[in-house]
Amino acid sequence: MPAAKEANPAVALNQHVLATLERCGHLRQLKQLQAHLIVLGHGHTQFFSFKLLRFSATVLADLRYARSLFDALPSPNIFLYTAMITAYSSHSDPSSAALLFRQMLRRRRPLPNQFIFPHALRSFSESSSSSSIAAVHAQVAKTGFAGDGVVQTSLLDAYAKCLDVDTARRLFDEMAERNVVSWTAMITGYARAGMIGNATTLFEEMPHRDVPAWNAIIAAYSQNGLFSEAVALFRRMIAAAARPNETTVACVLSACGHLGTLLLAKSIHTYTYRNRIGASVFVSNALIDVYGKCGSLKQARNLFDESSQRSLTLWNSMINCLALHGHSGEALETFEEMRRDGPPPDGVTFVGLLNACAHGGMVDEGRRYFRAMVAGYGVERRIEHYGCMVDLLCRAGRFEEAMEVVEGMRAMEPDEVVWGSLLNGCRVYGEVKMAEKAARKLLEMDPGNGGYGVLLANLYSATGRWEEMGGVRKAMKETGGRKLPGCSWIELESEVHRFYSGDRSHPRAGEIVDALQGLAAFLEY
Repeated sequence: MPAAKEANPAVALNQHVLATLERCGHLRQLKQLQAHLIVLGHGHTQFFSFKLLRFSATVLADLRYARSLFDALPSPNIFLYTAMITAYSSHSDPSSAALLFRQMLRRRRPLPNQFIFPHALRSFSESSSSSSIAAVHAQVAKTGFAGDGVVQTSLLDAYAKCLDVDTARRLFDEMAERNVVSWTAMITGYARAGMIGNATTLFEEMPHRDVPAWNAIIAAYSQNGLFSEAVALFRRMIAAAARPNETTVACVLSACGHLGTLLLAKSIHTYTYRNRIGASVFVSNALIDVYGKCGSLKQARNLFDESSQRSLTLWNSMINCLALHGHSGEALETFEEMRRDGPPPDGVTFVGLLNACAHGGMVDEGRRYFRAMVAGYGVERRIEHYGCMVDLLCRAGRFEEAMEVVEGMRAMEPDEVVWGSLLNGCRVYGEVKMAEKAARKLLEMDPGNGGYGVLLANLYSATGRWEEMGGVRKAMKETGGRKLPGCSWIELESEVHRFYSGDRSHPRAGEIVDALQGLAAFLEY
């Protein structure tokens, strides 16, 4: 009988390395495999280095060790550069990815290919300006990949993320073949720039729509305040037999939360389970948020307690919902539970805590959290934290302390929220002098907003300062400032009806007015 062929040593080694990688559970084991390869003389073999690097970055999420593997190679090939840049980009470190790509270009080796450009462009769009994207665009043209569909779409998306929608649209129009990804990238770019009309027109022109395309347009409406329209698109999506996913559900639930449509939120909740969309952390957070905003705190708390994976976002949603509805004590108790069993707090956590203290009149607790966020948790104060603190102090009538907080904002200028909180508190307590200062600051920021002038005029009127009130009214007429009309809405059979002050645009406005007049006559009788 002929002798059996001996196994190819290179193939056997490859199989051994791959099998060992599958069994690696932590960095120590990966280092042992690397040491074994060094002993065999394969310490700088690009193929094995690529395998180790990618495993370290994707499975172990250890970018430092992955970079040490990369730097140990005298001349990394294009696949290793792509793996390292992708690792940085995937782990929210776009600046390091962009720096490494620039380093590769300066060395002039290896030459970039069509696989590395999309990852590099994503990094540049998150960490750089439109001019940096243009520089990468020039490299794309120089290396002959300007006609590659994936690279074209990546360029379009990068320009759109930098809000250079004109260049993005020009690239879109020049594409020989547009797929659903390029259409969706352009729609998302328009939405990010607030150009909802352009996004809608493009969506309606799409020859074929997949679920990400529907998600893009629903998110566009929801993120730009068109909540009823976002819900209508969700219904249209279902009618078109497109199957919503977790992203769709989160977007439409966010719209429901802003509208306060509890019945609709419940029906979507039922839909997610009936269609097995899943109870992921992403969906659970959206459900807790919408139930909390709609005032169904018991349901929100049940979902929170049933959640097996409580992310930071989940904790923040629960704390903020409790604070929003005046359950201040429960909000602080939830935070204490989070300190024991949950992740470290962030800036959003402290916004919820400060709001809870403001609604509960807990001045001392609010001061303690305001100090502790920096000293105890290393969380940087942002403008919203100062706004919450001013609101807390003004609600308690402590205006001098509130002004000390405002004057202590050395790293940033007070915005409309800060001055608005001060003005509203002064109006409640009749603190005219400080209210006047706040109103003047607000009118400097937004001369066309008559709401601030109306508040100041009403304050002058309440204190009998008729001459000053007349002066404010006159200034409002001269500048054309108008107060935004009040708005209220009601949910009836999963449909939202909106009413504006003095508006008769509702299709049943006549019947509504007649009913109100009849009710008023009945009450007078």
